[in-house]
Amino acid sequence: MINSPKTLLKSGFVLLLLINAILLAQGDEKEAKKLPEEYVFDVDEVKLEKPRLLRPELHGYLSVGAPFSEGLDETEKGSSQVFKQTELTIWSGVQIFKNLSFDTELEIEDGFEKFEIEKFELDWNVFNERCVLRIGKFYYPFGIERLVESAPYNKLIDRPNPSIKIIPGTYSDEGLELYGTVPFLYKTRLKYEFAVTNGLSSHEGKGEQHLEDNNDDKALGGRLGFELLPGLEIGGSYSTGKYDDDEKYRMDFAGADASFRKGGFEIRGEYIRSNVERSTSAGGSFDREGYYFQTSYKYAPEINYVKYVEFVGRFDSVDPDDLITDESDADRIAFGINYSPVNHTMLKLEYEMENEAKEDRENKGFIQIIFSW
Repeated sequence: MINSPKTLLKSGFVLLLLINAILLAQGDEKEAKKLPEEYVFDVDEVKLEKPRLLRPELHGYLSVGAPFSEGLDETEKGSSQVFKQTELTIWSGVQIFKNLSFDTELEIEDGFEKFEIEKFELDWNVFNERCVLRIGKFYYPFGIERLVESAPYNKLIDRPNPSIKIIPGTYSDEGLELYGTVPFLYKTRLKYEFAVTNGLSSHEGKGEQHLEDNNDDKALGGRLGFELLPGLEIGGSYSTGKYDDDEKYRMDFAGADASFRKGGFEIRGEYIRSNVERSTSAGGSFDREGYYFQTSYKYAPEINYVKYVEFVGRFDSVDPDDLITDESDADRIAFGINYSPVNHTMLKLEYEMENEAKEDRENKGFIQIIFSW
């Protein structure tokens, strides 16, 4: 019986190492179908060109960051505290059969003392990428920020406030998911993701569950995205489920998103709203909402030690409880510059200006360096 995420992690990696050792001894040279693009862990450089059956792939990144201006303290909530830490993320995947694959993602934080399994999932490609069944622990299919939350993908150092204070950060859950992409006429495509999972155990920011469930109710939700033109996509997400131990109170999420990319230019935005049922003694039910807009431009000159330079700007706003007006209600403007001298190395600078409901906080600056493989 598996009693902890660490035990599950050790078992999974031991299994992968045993499989790899056996196949290396046998010299199996059979080729497999290329893994889906989402399995590519690094930003643009890591490509699984000729994956082999039962030949594990191992990728990851190390990010080191710190503030370089005033405005941070130990009591601050949100993702700002991550910049005082070093984070190591390791991704491993294997193509078991031509239409069956497995991957896992491990995050190591807090001075290499905190271990978190974000993904431990098995994918069965039922029909040519148009229908894929997933089982295990995976990122909950809500919105689009989850697809770019990791340091190599995130164009800024901090994450949008709505993705932290409304949705509980990187929200992974255990269950079943059905997803796929269906092509239509004139280069349009429908993307769908539907999931049945354990659901959250609280309306608080740390309401995730790990290898257990606090009640018998299951969360239902997912996202529909429609690619109107190459590079232009709009989508909507919804999720519902009871979160308390006694299954009395429900929590719903609804969201809308849009993104456009052409060449080095990209713009994206999301709106998220949530209704939380709560007892009268606890303050009654409440709503929360937030949104963000982000734009960026990547310039890639053909000169030595400048793979690319990217300029980023973002505005976000969040109200995590409409019954209360406090410092959690905030509007932020952030600017960033990313510089990559060579493949698999990135330096980020970010400057953030925040206007909260009750007080003006000092502006914040961050620096981060990322090494990926």
